[in-house]
Amino acid sequence: SDDPNMQLPAVTQFRKLLSIERSPPIEEVIAAGVVPRFVQFLQCGDNPMLQFESAWALTNIASGTSEHTRVVIANGAVPIFVQLLMSPNDDVPIFVQL
Repeated sequence: SDDPNMQLPAVTQFRKLLSIERSPPIEEVIAAGVVPRFVQFLQCGDNPMLQFESAWALTNIASGTSEHTRVVIANGAVPIFVQLLMSPNDDVPIFVQL
């Protein structure tokens, strides 16, 4: 959705699905076509919670099989993660500063 009021709740729901301990639905989430959107949300510096939830969802996807990791890489997440790690901005969510 392009509605900012819908984006955070939607990403949070996906992240919760991907956080299921046994057999998270990674394939289904990838098939839903949301990975590019999560990567896009990583760049939403004006919405740190959206960045945080998107990063969490993407790391959960990347923690699956090597193919799942490739999907995250192919969608351009790595350079954005690196950029966030190098940010001197205090508003960058703590997860990328660790």
